[in-house]
This record gives sequence, structure tokens and C-alpha cells, in this order.
Amino acid sequence: MSYSKDDYKWKSVKGDIPLTRSPSQDSSSVYSMSGTQDPNERHVWPNKREFVLSMVGYCVGLGNIWRFPYVCMKNGGGAFLIPFLFSLVMCGMPVFFLESALGQFLGKSCLHTWSICPLLKGLGVSMNLLSILCSFYYSMILGWALIYLVNSFKSPLPWTQCGQSWNTPKCITPNGTSQDVAGNETFSIGEILLDVVNTTSSRRGDDAYVTEPDLGNSSILLKNSTQNTLINQTVTSTEEFWLHNVLELSSGLEDMDGIPWHTAVGLFVANALVLIGIVKGIKTSGKVVYVTATLPYLLLTVILILGITLPGSADGVLYYINPDFSKLMSYEPWMEACIQVFYSLGAGWGAILTMASYNKFQNNCMRDSIMLTLCCEGTSVYGGFAIFAILGHMAYKSNVDISTFAKSGAGLAFVVYPEAISYLPLPQLWGFVFFLMLFLLGLDSMFSTVETSLTVIADMWPVLVNKWRVLISSGVMLFLSIGGLLFAARGGMYWFQLCDWYIAAFALLLQASIECLTVSWIYGVERFCDDVELMIGRKPYRFFVLAWKFFTPILLLILWVMTLVFYKPPTYEGYIYPAYAEIIGWIFAITPFMAVVVYAIWEPMRHSGTLKERLQKACKPTSEWAPSMSHIREKYQAMVLDCLEVSLQSPPSSNV
Repeated sequence: MSYSKDDYKWKSVKGDIPLTRSPSQDSSSVYSMSGTQDPNERHVWPNKREFVLSMVGYCVGLGNIWRFPYVCMKNGGGAFLIPFLFSLVMCGMPVFFLESALGQFLGKSCLHTWSICPLLKGLGVSMNLLSILCSFYYSMILGWALIYLVNSFKSPLPWTQCGQSWNTPKCITPNGTSQDVAGNETFSIGEILLDVVNTTSSRRGDDAYVTEPDLGNSSILLKNSTQNTLINQTVTSTEEFWLHNVLELSSGLEDMDGIPWHTAVGLFVANALVLIGIVKGIKTSGKVVYVTATLPYLLLTVILILGITLPGSADGVLYYINPDFSKLMSYEPWMEACIQVFYSLGAGWGAILTMASYNKFQNNCMRDSIMLTLCCEGTSVYGGFAIFAILGHMAYKSNVDISTFAKSGAGLAFVVYPEAISYLPLPQLWGFVFFLMLFLLGLDSMFSTVETSLTVIADMWPVLVNKWRVLISSGVMLFLSIGGLLFAARGGMYWFQLCDWYIAAFALLLQASIECLTVSWIYGVERFCDDVELMIGRKPYRFFVLAWKFFTPILLLILWVMTLVFYKPPTYEGYIYPAYAEIIGWIFAITPFMAVVVYAIWEPMRHSGTLKERLQKACKPTSEWAPSMSHIREKYQAMVLDCLEVSLQSPPSSNV
């Protein structure tokens, strides 16, 4: 159901629009074209730096720090880079470029972008719903980071102590000591072990350890067994601080048990800071990212430099990069690599479309896409060195294997890392540095995610939003803050895990594959390449054409099927979710995609004729699909009207 460029008399129209680049302009400048940007039109990025920094801030998020190192360590260390780079080139980069080109060409929100194929306009609705749902719980992560940031100023660090009001008798500090809640008694694991061994020896008789020298190994086995038993019966002070002081975790999903004041304050402060960044759209966020997108790199570098100077750091780095090629023989590293690349780049949420829609029409989006994907995913690898250098030192100090710290997500960020910080010199300073970095990584991602929804509103009612932008932005953030209180409650972590587990599980991969199929096979990949050429002065590389048509959608569909086949219900801290919670989770997962189904049914019903004729009409771009630059838009729309007259006389040709 695609159409060739000859049906649209493309060459005759393109010939009227010069696309030569002025010799005096560099690669970041606009192309010299007849016509200028209408001053009354939508805002654009004032310079290339702000767009690049905004995209880096969006793509380089928490997943680069709290998921990639764990996934890499779990799936073959340095060998994991092979499936990681393969997934980046075959899945991440093509979808990123596709969304960038779509957004830049039309210059409107993700809701309007799919005027390229009205049958699938529900993709834009689904993207917006996903962004809203994600914003509710993502802001809570920022709130938790702020809580740790504030506590980093205390001496000693509160998560390094037992004997506090939130601790239990099982509490043990990072240095191996324990203290009762009243603070009356302090002892070490070594003392416990010595006492247990002596007691065991006396009960077995004087010859238990001394009559036969060869029984020394039995002694060691007994001590190791005792140590493992004791460790299994204890809980680290960092974990208790997270569960019992920050979360004040309740017994389960159904037990919300009120909202602690500190999590509510953290949530509202985090959203207030997001509001400051997006209050006037890209006018403010474009300036804020000069700090929020660059400072995490500086802080990460400082942590890396500190880490490599500490004893044991080399073992941590070697553990991180040591290749285990045997792991690549199974499907799991390839599946996890694709998931890591796809979700860390943030494709399918609508934010890439939104940010690119503020580009100048002649911006080289192909070069940007290649550069940004390599930069953002390279940050994951770079960050892994810093994290494992610190974890290596932590393993050295605590005399355990580094695999002990194999956690991902919130458990790594708010349990393992704080414990690692306690082993560093000046832990308050490094606690502040780390949690500031973590907060800024999440803050940038939140800017773009919220801006996705605000841009939809602005494009639907531009006059209203231009007049009341501050009030509307404030209202949206207040709405997100009130909705986010669900995750601030004592039972909120169970809801957080449920939402994070399901919301993107079903719709995101399927939507991205539909994006590629829609542009390649319904709109026509050659025709889309001509649209890209109209912007950047050249057609996309042939690789992207093949990826959009075949490689990327096939791989994403395979990954989507495998995600469903190997589905496991969520758990948290040993809590098994009830059956009704899984039903709620699947409702979260399916609801955004239902917009795609509803539009696909409703759009053909709006037209007359046979079913085939209705589908053909529903697949034709609307008059809204046209270049964002006004001068070119007029010529482009004239060409489309001309082609429609031709299409009434003869059926469109097939483009395979």
C-alpha cells in the first residue's frame, strides 16, 4: 500500500528548491535555501549545542549507571560489548534516526507526526500516554536521590550506622559491627565467629581441633559455614536505611500505610526543580542543560579518578571487562543487549520526536543520530569503569567477591553504592557527588519526558499555551506530583516496581517496530528518503533503508515475542505479588497500545467505499504532513494536491 516518488512528481518539485550548502557554512549551520523561518511559527533551538545537550541529557539517564554495569557483568563482561554494539547499530541507531527525521520534518509533536499515516495515528497517543505514566513514578526516583543527597551532609553517614530508630537487631554496619537499637552493645562479626568456634570446640571436646593437624581444613569449613549462616541472618545498615527509613516499607501492595513526610517533600521538590527547567519550554530547558547535561560527566570522571587510585579497584575493573565468550552462545546476552540499548536511548516514548521537532528544518539529523547514539551508549561503558573501580575497592575492604554486589536498579543505586561510598575517604563529599550526579541524570530525562506532553498541548492550542505557558506547565507538574504520591506512600515501592515492570514491557517494542514498518512499507521508504534529502541535502545511507525495511522491525518483533515468552511476574524483597496485581500490571501494559488499535479501527470507518478503498484512504498522509519551513511547505503541499489528482486517474504504483 506504499507509493512511489513518481506518483508524487517529486523530482519536478524538488528541482524548484535549491539544496546547495553555502561554502562559508560549517556542518552545524543551516543549508542555504530559498525562504526563511516564519517568525510567527513555532520556536526552534537557538543553536545546535542546546539540542545536542538536551538529547544527551535525555538519553544518558539512570539506566546507564544502575543497569548497564550489572547487565554487562552478568552477560560475559567485555564479551557483552559484541551483542551491545550489534544491537546499537541494528536497532538503536535506525529507530533514533527515524524518529529524529520524522520530528524534524514536520516540526510538531508526536501526536501530529503520525499524520504521515492516519491509520496509525494512535501511535502518537500511545507515546504520550507512556510519557505521562512514566513521569508519575520517575519523579519519585528524583525524590529518593534528593533524600540521600541531604543525608550526605550528616556525619557519620546515617546509612553506615546501626542502633538508629529504624534499625533491627539483625543490622550490621559496612565495617562488620552490630549494635542494638538502644545503642547499648557493639560487637563485630569476627568476635561472633570466634565465640561460636570456641563454643563449638568446647562442646566437642579438647581434641576437636588439636589432636589431628589435618583437621584444620574442617575447622575452616565450619567457620565458613558459620559465617555464611550469620551473614544470611543479618541485614546491612545501608539496606535497612533504604527499606526502613527512606521507604518505610509496608507489608505489601494493599498496605499503603500513609505517606512519610520526607518522601512527599522529596517528590514535590524534585518536580518543582523540573518545573523550573521546563517552565517556558525549550527557552529554559535549553539553557539549563548546559549545567545538568555536562556536570554528570565531570562528576563521573572525578569518581573514576578517585576509584582507580584505591586498592582493589583494578580487580573491579578487570571483573567488569574480563570477557567470557561462552556466555554469547546463549540467547540471554543478545536479548539483554537489545533491551539495554533500546530502553537507554529512550526510543518509542515520543521524546526524541519532540526534541527533534524544534530543530531547524535543514539540520543534519542523520549525522546527529549517529553521533548521539554512539555518545550516549558510550557513556554506559565509561560509567561502568567508574562504578566497578569503586565496587572493587568495596570488595577489597570487605574481603568478599565482587559478585556479591550483583544488583541492578534501585537496589544498586540506593543500597550498594551508598555502602561503597562509606569505604571512601571523606564519604560525605563523595556521597554528595554521587547523588548529585544521580539526580542530574534523572532530571534531564524528566525534562524531555514532560516536555513531550507539554508540546502536544502547545501544538493543539498554540495561542492558549503561548499566553499561559507558565500556568499550564505548573498545572501539569502539580498533576504529576499529586499522582506521584502513590509511589511516595509506605506501600509505594510495590506500586513503583509494578509500574516499572509492566508499563513499557508490552507497548514500546511493538510500537517501535510498527513505526519502521509504517514508514518503510505504507508511506514508502524511498519517498521518506526523499523527504530526508529535502532536509539534509542527501539521501540516508543505504544501511538505514535496509534497517528500516527489514533488520530493525524483525529484531524488535523477535525481542517483543521473547519478552512475552520469558515473562516472569515481579517480586520485591521476597514479596510475591497477588494475582490481582498482575492483572493491574497488564492493564498498565496494554492500555497505551489500545490507542493504536482504536485509531486503526476508527480511521477507515470515517471514509466511504469498499474496505480496500477505505484502508487506502486511511493510509494516505493528510495535508498536515508537510515540511515545517513555510516556504517549502507551500511547494510540498502543492505537489501533494497535484499527485492526488493523478492518483484519481490511475492507481498508485507498488514500492517494494
